[in-house]
Amino acid sequence: MTPPVSLRPSERRLAMGAGVVIGCWALVSWVLQPLWDRTTDARRRVGTQTERLEAVGHLLVQSPAVEREYAAVAGYLQSGDDAQLQSTLLNELEMLARASNIQLGLKPRPVKRQERVSRFDVELDAEGTQQHLLAFLDALLRMPRLVGIERLRMTGVPLKPDLVRATIVLQHLAFQPDPT
Repeated sequence: MTPPVSLRPSERRLAMGAGVVIGCWALVSWVLQPLWDRTTDARRRVGTQTERLEAVGHLLVQSPAVEREYAAVAGYLQSGDDAQLQSTLLNELEMLARASNIQLGLKPRPVKRQERVSRFDVELDAEGTQQHLLAFLDALLRMPRLVGIERLRMTGVPLKPDLVRATIVLQHLAFQPDPT
């Protein structure tokens, strides 16, 4: 067996200093730095979760107002089967025409689908007095449906001076529910 190496005092101090420096480096690299990184990540996650919680709380505070606004426009956002929506719209148009005391001819056009929106066009040929026809148009625009008038043409009837004829192209939009 060989005897242990004996070091002089200055060499021992240098070896001890190197050991302390290497030990500190190992402590910082393998213990303190991972703990610091975990703490930083935890703070970041807590901050993110706090922001989400505040956003949800803000939405909960606003939910009555959002529900009132939705209820106000819910009639306009109809969804369902295209054929059922078409027949309902046509029936409502006929009831409006009877209530306004005008003659109405309906010319429905095919449904056009775009992603989640169905567009149904119908051409209306309406005939009646100016007052009745304007009452019909007013009731048409107040319908609780998402409709737009694409074209409106009003002319007088040559043989009947008290009657007015209107050709209206009405566009009805309906939203289809999300398939998921």
